[in-house]
Amino acid sequence: MTFEIHSDITNQSMTVAARAMRKVLRRKRSILWAIFGWSVFFINALLLIPFDGESFTLDVRTVISLLVEVMLLSVLLFQDRFNGIIARKNALAGTKEYHVAFGEDSYTVVTAATTSTFRYELIDALAESQDYIIFLMKKRYAQPLDKRTLTGGTVEEFKRFLEEKTGKDFRRVK
Repeated sequence: MTFEIHSDITNQSMTVAARAMRKVLRRKRSILWAIFGWSVFFINALLLIPFDGESFTLDVRTVISLLVEVMLLSVLLFQDRFNGIIARKNALAGTKEYHVAFGEDSYTVVTAATTSTFRYELIDALAESQDYIIFLMKKRYAQPLDKRTLTGGTVEEFKRFLEEKTGKDFRRVK
């Protein structure tokens, strides 16, 4: 049985890949940065509160602090989306659409620019979302595969095949 998938690099697929990377391979580091980011956010918010009966004034310092709050909040809430957009923009020309064929010892990725073969041992973790299966490698590389375009078997058969070949279990991400 030969499994094949055709996928595109889209903002949605790369956002899901960034979320999987953050929640699976970069989990500890991500938690530390989240604690730091939210701490800075709340400390800055406390500094905006007037004390000693002072009235709230909208001066340059206050406006800059409010802008920092908005930027920090947007990064904290939408970091996966930002990382996905950046990753999509950094994709090489001719690689935004790819076809993947899975063999016994390796899988082959064919794009308009190149053909690459990867051994299953290179996959550090497997993640799954509602629409994508994501291969995670070396905390920097994620490869989202659109489950809706799978041919050669069912999604459950494909997942069992990948778990057998990689020796890894799937982790579920939103």
